[in-house]
Amino acid sequence: MNMKLRGMTLAALLLSASTSAQADENEYAHAGDLSQGFVGDTLSMPTKGAVPMRSAPIRNASANQYNPIAVGDLQPVGFVGDCDSGCSSCDSPSCDGYGCDSMGGGKRNGLQSLLNLCDKDGWMRAEGMLMFHKNRVAPPLVSSSDPGTALGVSGVLPAATVEFGEELDGGLSGGFRGDFGRYLTDHFGVGGRVLWVGENGDSYSATGDQNSATDRQLGRPYFFIPTLNANLAGEDAEIVSALGSFTGSVNAEFETELVMAEAYARLTFCKNKSSRVEMIGGYTHASLDDMVRIMSTTADVNDPTLQSTEFSSMFETENRFNGGQIGFDSLITRGNWSVRALTKVHLGNMDQTVNIAGQTTDLLAGNVVGVQNSSILVSEEQGEQTNDVFTFIPEMDFTLGYRFRDHVSFTVGYTFLYFDNVALAGQQINRFQDTDDLGQNVTPVAFDIVEGSHWVQGISLGASIDY
Repeated sequence: MNMKLRGMTLAALLLSASTSAQADENEYAHAGDLSQGFVGDTLSMPTKGAVPMRSAPIRNASANQYNPIAVGDLQPVGFVGDCDSGCSSCDSPSCDGYGCDSMGGGKRNGLQSLLNLCDKDGWMRAEGMLMFHKNRVAPPLVSSSDPGTALGVSGVLPAATVEFGEELDGGLSGGFRGDFGRYLTDHFGVGGRVLWVGENGDSYSATGDQNSATDRQLGRPYFFIPTLNANLAGEDAEIVSALGSFTGSVNAEFETELVMAEAYARLTFCKNKSSRVEMIGGYTHASLDDMVRIMSTTADVNDPTLQSTEFSSMFETENRFNGGQIGFDSLITRGNWSVRALTKVHLGNMDQTVNIAGQTTDLLAGNVVGVQNSSILVSEEQGEQTNDVFTFIPEMDFTLGYRFRDHVSFTVGYTFLYFDNVALAGQQINRFQDTDDLGQNVTPVAFDIVEGSHWVQGISLGASIDY
């Protein structure tokens, strides 16, 4: 009898050791197969030799039946499976919403466990950009008109046609954006991003040989304000070509280029298994360069000495931004699809540099006979000026992604950047000139930098890799 009681006691102890256990995230696992199974499940029984070893449910000896395990029978244990204590949540930002084992599984080394890393906790994104710049503005820089009519662009009948200037539309530009980084914990990561938008601009060139009465005249317009008699002010133009008087050519161009580089940290604000919101903060450097150049050559067809004059005008600006950034990055996933929204603002100092230069070159039979430091639209106000101003750059990015295989997604998105307080080349051009200074050596004087705004927008096509 005592032997029978001792046997029943030992069996009860063994059965009690095989009850289900409560895992992290309020999940339940059965002893013997802790990676799966829930309360009330009837699992296949492992065997020892030919005798089955039952794990669950436990046996009710008095009724000779097997009953499901009650919640009160469960005991807490650590999470089991491919995710150990270093990634217990299994829905951290670096686990892509599919559980840590979706990122490769396997055990972590000591450093990974110390930093609480998942097996796959980094990202790389590469995107090709198709971007549009806001149209730049400038005064009328090249005009044309019918033979025998004035080349001024306004206030003159018939008015001349603006061939280059006013609205400077550079069309579509290509670019590149790369983003890479790594999560140091389930909730904190660091990364870097670069953006480059190629030269956005256009050019214009024309030659006026005036071989027939149908050839249009070419000129470089400005607003004439004589020093001695302001009452004579009005629209005027330096003639490049005109029937029976002058022959020449003109070449003009403008271009804008943008580069940005960022270093940032991201902190998880809130998350669940299919979405998350992260706060982003860091450092930003941006460079926005703009340029307008015009060169024209004209010769008097009635001058037997073959003397000609070359006018060159150049306006260049550089904008260097250094400051901080703050914003939010939101992600929603549904199956293989994902939507990401990044909104942030860059705040800091904009270092503006404007360089204006002009040159008039006299040529006789093709040889240089004189050079002066003034030109059309460039007189005393020339040289280099700098200015520092506090500014902000809002940014919005919206990206749709499709995961076509583990860790790799195709993406398409929209980007918008707005630059406040920047110096653009066309806005530095002063078309109010006194032709008494044209072709003369002048003493440069300081000038005020004209500030404006600029935006860039477009679409992106790329790929994202989680590693």
